[in-house]
Amino acid sequence: MDVARLSTHLDALCRVVGDRRPGSRGNRQATTHVAEAFAAAGWEVDRPTFACLDWRGAGGRLDVDGARFRLTPSPYGLGVDVTGPIRLVDEPAGLGRRDLTGSILVLHGSIAAEPLTPKGFPFYGDERSERIVTALEAARPAVVLAVTGRFPPLCGALDPFPLIEDGDFPIPTANLRPDAATDLFDHEGEMARVTIDAERWEARAENVIAIRGPRTPRVTVIAHVDAKPGTPGAVDNAAGVVALIDLADRLSPHRGELPIGVELLAVNGEDHFAAPGEVDWLAANGSSLDDIELVVNVDGAGYRGGRSAWSAYHLDDAPAAHVAEAFAPVESLAPGPAWYQSDHAIFAMAGRPAVAITTDRVDEMLETLFHAPTDTPDQVDLSLVADVAEGIERLIRSWPPTA
Repeated sequence: MDVARLSTHLDALCRVVGDRRPGSRGNRQATTHVAEAFAAAGWEVDRPTFACLDWRGAGGRLDVDGARFRLTPSPYGLGVDVTGPIRLVDEPAGLGRRDLTGSILVLHGSIAAEPLTPKGFPFYGDERSERIVTALEAARPAVVLAVTGRFPPLCGALDPFPLIEDGDFPIPTANLRPDAATDLFDHEGEMARVTIDAERWEARAENVIAIRGPRTPRVTVIAHVDAKPGTPGAVDNAAGVVALIDLADRLSPHRGELPIGVELLAVNGEDHFAAPGEVDWLAANGSSLDDIELVVNVDGAGYRGGRSAWSAYHLDDAPAAHVAEAFAPVESLAPGPAWYQSDHAIFAMAGRPAVAITTDRVDEMLETLFHAPTDTPDQVDLSLVADVAEGIERLIRSWPPTA
């Protein structure tokens, strides 16, 4: 294991200009680095592009009666400079009030307890979210502010978490923590000014696909290359991409033939509200998923101090036994609980065989790192990343599964 080489790749992905949100300059730097690494290992590389929404946000504030409250813009939300009356709503039924039009609408309590699913999210919907978003749009406030804390299962370590992260939402929106909003509740009905410095625009991004051997049958190994705005995204998910790069070297054409076709997919958009890279890849491959005998998704692996955990979905007895046998010699790679919050869920929902590899300390990682500025390269144990690549190499080189 060449830790120095893996460290070079990790640093290249985490130290791009800005961050790796799809459509950004840093994202293009990252995908170019991955494509060049795949090509250097001797793989055939494709870089299909797709449309996406890019965004920037630089803070915000609410001013009322001499008091100032700092706001955190919602990713992919609009900017605004507006004056209006403050209206407080703490449950969905309150959105039927007739005095919300043109207001500074502050959501708190049960209505702001968990993030709302984006309007156009391609893989699943949520009736509660749909009802709330529809009511908000019908109410036509000038701006929506949400009093939120933390919600690690979906929002990681962000504090406050964005109640609405949706580039299709037409109303400017921002968030503030409960402990910073206490005095705000005393200003119901008073005139206030809200300024949010944010903008969004159309952009383009790319997936990076490396191919060896036939397209059918094949094993597809995935790691998402993008990251949330404002985070270096080391564990989530530069480490997974480094595992892909290491795997490309291990399975290089210079190291002999493979028993099955292999696709390495650095997909671009898992942390984007619209999952544009996944949607683009599925548009090209969705009608031929049966060509893929197994999907392996790496996301959140390599978190220091723990081990890597794998879980299987829709595997028959022979493939399940084959995965367990291939991974068993890798001491840092052990079976773990089911986990659906990543790209393998797309295949699991379609009933396709899939394996997910993450950390066995998922809860801790979500609480402290995910989606936040704290997700830095020093949180990654590159020996664990190399072990993940070794396990997947063993799985592919020993194909096919036998009963």
